[in-house]
Amino acid sequence: MKINWGFGPPKDDDAGGRKARGRGAGPRGAAADSPDTDTDGPRSEQHTWTGGSQLATRIVVGLLWVALVAGPMALALQVLMPESRPVVNQDGYVDRLGEAAAVSEFAERAVVTWLETPGEQSDELRPYFGDLGQSRPDVPWTTSGSAVAEIVKDDTGLWAVTVGVDAAEGKPPADAEPAADAPAEPAETPDGDAAEDDADAEPVERITSGRLYFQVPVLYVDGEMIAQALPAPVPAPDEFEQLASAYDHGLAADHPAYARVANFLNAMLVSGDQASLEAYSSPGTSFRALNPVPYAGVQVDTIVAAGGEAPSEEPSDGETTEVQANVTLSGSNGEQLGAQYSLVLRAREGRWEVARLRTSPALAEPVPLPEPAPVTTPTPGTSGTSSQGPTPTREAESDPPATGSTTESP
Repeated sequence: MKINWGFGPPKDDDAGGRKARGRGAGPRGAAADSPDTDTDGPRSEQHTWTGGSQLATRIVVGLLWVALVAGPMALALQVLMPESRPVVNQDGYVDRLGEAAAVSEFAERAVVTWLETPGEQSDELRPYFGDLGQSRPDVPWTTSGSAVAEIVKDDTGLWAVTVGVDAAEGKPPADAEPAADAPAEPAETPDGDAAEDDADAEPVERITSGRLYFQVPVLYVDGEMIAQALPAPVPAPDEFEQLASAYDHGLAADHPAYARVANFLNAMLVSGDQASLEAYSSPGTSFRALNPVPYAGVQVDTIVAAGGEAPSEEPSDGETTEVQANVTLSGSNGEQLGAQYSLVLRAREGRWEVARLRTSPALAEPVPLPEPAPVTTPTPGTSGTSSQGPTPTREAESDPPATGSTTESP
């Protein structure tokens, strides 16, 4: 018996018997004696093999044609379809952050260079101020500690940057000629009433060193920056009062929570003992001791609790309270430094444990949020566009220009 391998029907061993059956079937059997029917068995197997090979060839050729056609079509779709990328508005928050950072760094360098460059090296200011006319001192100022205090972008597209810097007037060499003194009297005599008021006014305090602030307008276009004007001295930013604290009840030094907080801070800041730190912490916390330890000692001066009353000396499990520890840190040289820690305590098994170190103290009043500036929708036919980003705020204590200004909050 032959096994069928998929190339046609099995072939009998006795080919003659198959022929005999064909002859005995009548006229049809007679036809089997012809040469064509004599070789029917072998030709059928060969034909089946050839037909299968041709079919496989057609399939492969068809797949190749499909691949050839699909390639150009995919390329055309890739070119015609818009590029898939995150949608970010040109004046969006992310774009403004990068632009504001670049402008801040440029303005800080411009102000410092403007103060420290003497007249003989005025060409060094050209990359910052171009051909702006300027008077330069022979003895420049010295600066340190420069930082950006405020950055504002108005609707014209210019950035107004306020830079704070510790500056001191330069001292001329000992052999230099003394500079001409400023005139004691003004060039024009004021009115009589004004003169009397000036006589009663307190003398103006003038300094030769200190923290000074300068404002410089910066143009930013495609990563290129230049100052549109020389730095202008401006007043320091107004001081702001602190918000009311929620800590209103002091703990006695013999209160159990007082000792727990003191031991916790000593383990974290002085001894660096991680095991002791964990002993005064709630389960599941991950406080870490300072390593290396920078302080020689810590003294807890006072601990104040929030809530109007002192926490219980025998608290129930799960009870919480918020406290603020006012401490004095001592260095190896004996110098002292004050610090404050805001902590959340949780009770477990009748004792207080430190459950959390707050990043900010508890407040008795909410933090005021700036009011968003009104967004003006341009009327049809106008070409002006607004460069305001999300939730802009008006610059504090400033006269709003005609076009308005917004304060960046990176």
